[in-house]
Amino acid sequence: MYFGLGAGMMPTATAVLADLMEVARNVSNGSCGRIAPLGYPLAQQRRVPLKPMDDLISEYYLRFMVVDRPGVLAKISGILGRHQISIASVIQREREHGASVPIVIRTHQARERDLRRALQQIDRLAVVRAKSVVIRIEDSLGQ
Repeated sequence: MYFGLGAGMMPTATAVLADLMEVARNVSNGSCGRIAPLGYPLAQQRRVPLKPMDDLISEYYLRFMVVDRPGVLAKISGILGRHQISIASVIQREREHGASVPIVIRTHQARERDLRRALQQIDRLAVVRAKSVVIRIEDSLGQ
């Protein structure tokens, strides 16, 4: 039972559902005791080396808010190319005259370190009006 501030129907439903999932996990494993949250005892866990984020290879969604004038896309794509980042697709919509326009780019697989270095250069361009937006695309189909 939840009571007090924040104890509405959603937090209560979340708690009840979590309890039901734990019971189902225990029943499916034939256990009358508690099953470890990860499905195996903590004593069996082992440390594995983590790959540095700089070495991660992924596809990326990028959005740049830029001045709408000729050559801007060429500047951005040139910087990406110099950092070994290949473009999969580009979307640029029209805006009112004088307003910033978003350029949305999806990349092919690229190394995180290279992308970060490219974005540092792109964000310093005079035609860029806001910090770049980056979303990593983690897709198991391409791996």
